[in-house]
Amino acid sequence: MAAAPPAFTGNLKKALAGLRRINLDGLRWRVFDAKGQVLGRLASQIATVLQGKDKPTYAPHVENGDMCIVLNAKDISVTGRKMTDKIYYWHTGYIGHLKERRLKDQMEKDPTEVIRKAVLRMLPRNRLRDDRDRKLRIFSGNEHPFHDRPLEPFVMPPRQVREMRPRARRALIRAQKKEQANKAKEEEDVKKAKAEVTA
Repeated sequence: MAAAPPAFTGNLKKALAGLRRINLDGLRWRVFDAKGQVLGRLASQIATVLQGKDKPTYAPHVENGDMCIVLNAKDISVTGRKMTDKIYYWHTGYIGHLKERRLKDQMEKDPTEVIRKAVLRMLPRNRLRDDRDRKLRIFSGNEHPFHDRPLEPFVMPPRQVREMRPRARRALIRAQKKEQANKAKEEEDVKKAKAEVTA
């Protein structure tokens, strides 16, 4: 007998908000695991599924994207120094009230908002945007209230790491040879020092 899924302990009202406004007939429920995934690469795949671009029936004026459930939002990763250098800006409407928050602080406050902003900013600004936003459900942990739905785990495509350019490869080889030469020279100096001590 299969083990029962863990009970959802989060805000159930927020998790189920707006579901009645979505026509769920024929929609797939795609599950994205954000653990260890790069933020932008994950967001671009989610945006593709939300728009229905992975279906042969895609049309830019028709909303036929699938439901997207994103888990483990708190374990998302970013490249470079974005965790400290990336800043979110917003204005309250009062004079001089331009607010800012770094990505690191936003991850501590609400990691789901980081993925939501990344995905929504990849979607076209048109009348279908709100419907696509309703189909996106993000959870900071691995618990969610949709275990009664036919869930399909989404497999992220493998990263295509570009081969190093010839000039960079030559520079890397030169650096490695130089490092080996320095090590050999240090070993010779150590041997000479030992020989002088014993003599």
